[in-house]
Amino acid sequence: MTREFNDWVDVEGLSPAERERLERVHALLLAAGPPPELTAAIARPPAQVIQFPVWRRRPLVAAVAAAVAVGGAAFGGGYVVGNDNGMKTAQVMSLRGQANQLASLRIGAPDQVGNSPMILTVTGLPKLGAHAYYELFTWRHGKPSYPCGGFRMLDGTTSVHLTVPYELKTGTKLVVTMVERGKVAWPGRVVMRSV
Repeated sequence: MTREFNDWVDVEGLSPAERERLERVHALLLAAGPPPELTAAIARPPAQVIQFPVWRRRPLVAAVAAAVAVGGAAFGGGYVVGNDNGMKTAQVMSLRGQANQLASLRIGAPDQVGNSPMILTVTGLPKLGAHAYYELFTWRHGKPSYPCGGFRMLDGTTSVHLTVPYELKTGTKLVVTMVERGKVAWPGRVVMRSV
């Protein structure tokens, strides 16, 4: 076996300085020589090696878990879409808070007098005490503006039907605030924003 630098390293495209650095490292490795042989004391492992059985059903378990998750998501989505009291969705907006706090607002077309029906589905906001609630607002000039309606959370996901006497146009920014009587005054502290 050859020990020449050019036989081990592809020097094409290297700058002269980089080639010189690599040649120095190569020379140091040759001077150091091969690593010493293992002694008899460490050539064998000091303890017994235990082999664990290989589970061949893991792909099956993963596939079943994935199928259950997809089925649950489809069922939940179908419930939300089907549970709209006949509202034809004209626009969908998303809101996001911290970590897993998400909201979806489906907005229906305004009726003949200008009322816009909405269905707000919120996930991840904590359940509040008796004197606290959440409020959905439009966002204008850096602060909550027109109120859309208030709601309280159950554990997990909550859906509420709201109606506002104005049309929410595409690009309207929304926020969810948390109001707590005696602690956080109305319009409250912003906990979710439209994305």
